[in-house]
Amino acid sequence: MSDSCRQAGGLRLMRACLVTILLGFAGLCWNTSSAQSQPLRTALVISNGQYANLPPLPRCTASAAVVRDALRGKGFEVVERSDVRRGEFDAAIGALAKRTAASPPSVAVLYYCGYALEFNGRSFLLPAAANITRDNDVLTQGLISKSLVDSLARVGDSTGVVLLDGFAPPDAPATGLARLAEQIKPGSFAVIGANNDTAAQGPTAAARALRGQMTGDEVSLEKFVGGMRRELTKGGAGTAFFVAATGRPSFLVGGKPPPAPAAPVQPPPVAAAPPPPAPTPAPAAPAPPAAPAPPPQQVMVDEDRMSDQDRRQVQVVLATLGYYSGRIDATFGPETRAAIRRYQFEIKAEMTGRLTAEQATKLVNSVR
Repeated sequence: MSDSCRQAGGLRLMRACLVTILLGFAGLCWNTSSAQSQPLRTALVISNGQYANLPPLPRCTASAAVVRDALRGKGFEVVERSDVRRGEFDAAIGALAKRTAASPPSVAVLYYCGYALEFNGRSFLLPAAANITRDNDVLTQGLISKSLVDSLARVGDSTGVVLLDGFAPPDAPATGLARLAEQIKPGSFAVIGANNDTAAQGPTAAARALRGQMTGDEVSLEKFVGGMRRELTKGGAGTAFFVAATGRPSFLVGGKPPPAPAAPVQPPPVAAAPPPPAPTPAPAAPAPPAAPAPPPQQVMVDEDRMSDQDRRQVQVVLATLGYYSGRIDATFGPETRAAIRRYQFEIKAEMTGRLTAEQATKLVNSVR
């Protein structure tokens, strides 16, 4: 074979290799840009099936598995938590909110299955270690159901679903979940709740309905809520409630990424009109009386330097705000620590159970 033939064959081989490499690189870029156009989809699945002081809920274990598998099958990053205590409850919800806020725009699903209890017109979710011997024990041991919704609603540029699958404890009149429909303002997250029968078997109607709605390449939030409403009504969950999401159309699965905002159109310049004649000055009005000065803010010190009077004042304020129901005795025991953690959760502070000087000052001045 001549040298010219060998050179021609080598050139053809190099050209074929180059085309193959370029096609592969183009495919990689296409897949990367397609993946980047989709929002983060994350989910938290909480199942409290084993309680220390209440009958077990095997239906929650089965329901959580159904929800987990349905969401993972559609590309959600799913975090599972089982039989969580009060602090673990708060930490898991805080982690979901932080993860969602870190990657806007994002889609989040929060699913809870376990006991819920109504007290003083509010619904509380019960951690696995709850020991409710008095009605007001739920104030320090339970988690306000509405706070789950609020923690996600504060996250900007996000959307999704909060699904609460509740069971009433033995001898309890209600879970209080139905009241959330009156207490929650519609926002970017849809909220769905259902009460369940502990005597029934298998996954709950809400868990099965969620699995049924997570089908196809696109699942809009509006379509999901409508389908859940139909399934739960058909399934006999007569006490289910729904708070539909508002705002721009969003998708739990698939859908096009939100379009970039259009550039504002500049109006054509308009010739300035001649200024009007100056009005005749009106006589000066008498100065209004000065508003009374606000009461001076009470400054508190940190716990280690608080007097007994300071500690009693902290307990009184915590009780006034509904966080504490124990004795006003200046002793910061487990009930007071739990109340402080709840207050810290509401102000988005680290839930240490100990008050800094700044937190104590803010607390005692919040009811003045």
